[in-house]
Amino acid sequence: MDKSSQETTTSVFIKILDKGFSINVPVSQEKLYREGYEALLARIGQHSKTHLPVEAVALASLDSIVALQRAQNQLKVLIGALEKQMDELDATLLEAL
Repeated sequence: MDKSSQETTTSVFIKILDKGFSINVPVSQEKLYREGYEALLARIGQHSKTHLPVEAVALASLDSIVALQRAQNQLKVLIGALEKQMDELDATLLEAL
């Protein structure tokens, strides 16, 4: 890979339980990582009210995975609906010609 196609990275600090570390992320995605980290911390805080810390982290992580799966399923439905509309538009255009 040549240098012109490499994206600049920045460091984002993450702390889960008592472990902190920095990760290098593409600059264009820094905001997503920071917002995702804040959302994860909020979910951990919610689960911490009724679970042990490590359980709260696991449950918050599972919440994130389920949310991604739900969004992926919604996207598939949307793409299917758009494809159906495109097919109907194609059919209408063919009839008009």
